[in-house]
Amino acid sequence: MDVRGKIIIELFMAKHRDSVKPLSRWIAITENAQWGNFAQVRDTFRSADLFKKEDIAYVIFNIRGNKYRLVTEIDYDGTLVVVEIVMTHAEYSKDKWKGRL
Repeated sequence: MDVRGKIIIELFMAKHRDSVKPLSRWIAITENAQWGNFAQVRDTFRSADLFKKEDIAYVIFNIRGNKYRLVTEIDYDGTLVVVEIVMTHAEYSKDKWKGRL
């Protein structure tokens, strides 16, 4: 898969140093994946979840034992993963991120 929006991850990692290793691992695994649907994403990342907004299905990943959340949009046909938002679990719980999508 082609991961777009890595700058969003890099900026987050600069602020949250303990996220560097797990987010780098997520990037490596994702770039080597060949997902054709959400079920295949769940085979790789069991805690991945879906969030739908206006006909768009976003895939949310738990990072570092659910301390962080990574929101993506996946184009399975184009083998593209677009990073939308990376946030702490506390930020995620406030639901303000939904308005940024």
